[in-house]
Amino acid sequence: MKPVILFDVNETMLNMSPLKKKINRLLGSSKGFRIWFGMLLQYSLVDNCTDNYHDFASTASATLDMAAKTLMADLDEKEKKAALQSIKELPAYDDVPKGLKLLKENGFRLATLTNSSTNTLVAQLQYAELTEYFEATLSIDTIKKYKPSLETYKWAADQLSADVSEAILVAAHGWDIAGALQAGLQAAFIERKGQSVYPLAPKPTFTGKDFVDIAKQIISRYKQER
Repeated sequence: MKPVILFDVNETMLNMSPLKKKINRLLGSSKGFRIWFGMLLQYSLVDNCTDNYHDFASTASATLDMAAKTLMADLDEKEKKAALQSIKELPAYDDVPKGLKLLKENGFRLATLTNSSTNTLVAQLQYAELTEYFEATLSIDTIKKYKPSLETYKWAADQLSADVSEAILVAAHGWDIAGALQAGLQAAFIERKGQSVYPLAPKPTFTGKDFVDIAKQIISRYKQER
């Protein structure tokens, strides 16, 4: 039986360079985006650990204020909102439509699994012209538990009527890959620039330089097992 394939969205499918440039300019530092995005992930996990929940956009706004304090930058509220809104207008990497099409043509079921809110996810997929590839667009907004909570991966597999062992997560983040593997899924790591796997976690089931590479590996694996 072919597995269901779940896809992370930000940085995995969508090129965040436009957002990075805006955040760096807003914070007056070439390290601004990295500092802010690290805080965003950190405080989403704080919500997980404290049984709390704020949607990704709210956490993004709050942690951008924190990053500005860290970097001693003065934030203009209007510019801040405009910068954060640009997450809805990110282009897909060139390899993404090609890889998704290849998987669909070979009979694989495809769905998203993202920490972004549902409204943001819908806007992102429409802007990047990726909506047609997915039978389901899953956001943690529904379960209110951020990845890499093990509960979230198991919930996603259940939403697609699949056992966790019958699902693969595709992501460009080591923490996401680690969470999926620990939850019992297979995982495919996309080697986007600046990203790496977590050395203390199990190795990804698949590793590839782009979506086409990963798609070919998955297709080959399940042809061999038939």
